[in-house]
Amino acid sequence: MGISANCFCGIVMTCVLSAVAGISRAQAPQVIERGVVFDYPKADPYDRTNFYGFNHAPSITQLSDGRLLGAWFSGPFEASVHQLILGCYGDATGKAWSEGTVLNDVPRKSDFDPAFIRDGQRTWLFYSVGRWDRYPFVGMRDAEKTEIGIDSYKTFARYTDDAGKTWSTETRVGGHTGSGPRSNGIKLSGGELILPLHRYDGKQPAILKSADEGKTWRKIDGPVPDEKVTASEPSIAECANGELLMIVRSRDGWLWSTRSTDRGETWSPLEKSDMPAAASSHSLIRLRDGKLALTHNPTKPPLRTQLTMRLSSDNGKTWGEAVEIDAVPAPSEGDEVYSRQVAYPSATQLPDGNVFVVWTRISVAPVEQFGKIHWAKVKVE
Repeated sequence: MGISANCFCGIVMTCVLSAVAGISRAQAPQVIERGVVFDYPKADPYDRTNFYGFNHAPSITQLSDGRLLGAWFSGPFEASVHQLILGCYGDATGKAWSEGTVLNDVPRKSDFDPAFIRDGQRTWLFYSVGRWDRYPFVGMRDAEKTEIGIDSYKTFARYTDDAGKTWSTETRVGGHTGSGPRSNGIKLSGGELILPLHRYDGKQPAILKSADEGKTWRKIDGPVPDEKVTASEPSIAECANGELLMIVRSRDGWLWSTRSTDRGETWSPLEKSDMPAAASSHSLIRLRDGKLALTHNPTKPPLRTQLTMRLSSDNGKTWGEAVEIDAVPAPSEGDEVYSRQVAYPSATQLPDGNVFVVWTRISVAPVEQFGKIHWAKVKVE
């Protein structure tokens, strides 16, 4: 199947934001190129031929042959039963992208939130599958308790050992319900695989951990947030000192984190930072020089109108000045568009040392809803 993709090289951007309170004055990263991975073909959520108009929650990885693979969920609107996992393959530079390819589609279900783990020649693809809406009805109310809503969602995985030419059959992982991935997982220095996991009600982050190269997975719960906060959609990095740092999405307008000193077996209580953050998914990765790169929305809820990246050279204790990756205007009073977003980033470091970031630019109105997958290359060294 083929769906037109739109890619271009854009302007060089060097806007550096002032540091907020408690943030170090380290040199900021710099955006050097930008473009589009995938453009929506239609925007009317009521159009029966619209299957790929709303594209959201992308993840990015580098395959064993050096190419990039971006994946996200796509449908006429979020949580449609026609929603599937769509992806595009990019060259090693990220400037040229293939047409859209369906990576997974479970009939009569909503496929959500793809995430990757790269393990040598093998690339893992994780996602969740369930149904958000009752209509069309599926049976008696007792049946709908397991077929509809949060507890209908389960986590699945597939993998490729030949850079995406072929994929394994789908396998359920973890045995849990009501939870799923969002951000990419990591391979620890000790060899274990870690996949961030979260409950869709925001009550508790978790991880899936495998010590046998993905043959089996064990769910380990993280800290429980205060009932006024929420902690969902975690992103994880292994710090230079061996600790695991997890950041989470919260609804109180601040970035929260937790740490593990035993490879994810136990986690510290959630700690509130002085860094503003949207109620949105954020991206945290470790660079080859040991620094951490954080890409997130520094806007207070409900806005997701600015996306930035900043670096830390002390394992996430302090953060340098930010560079603006993208921004959109907030809807004004009387505006038919009631949500504009630049959000849900995912990042990976390229062999040349630059960081490659993807995210979604969303516009939501009653008769027009679309999501467009963007990319930027960021100089961090």
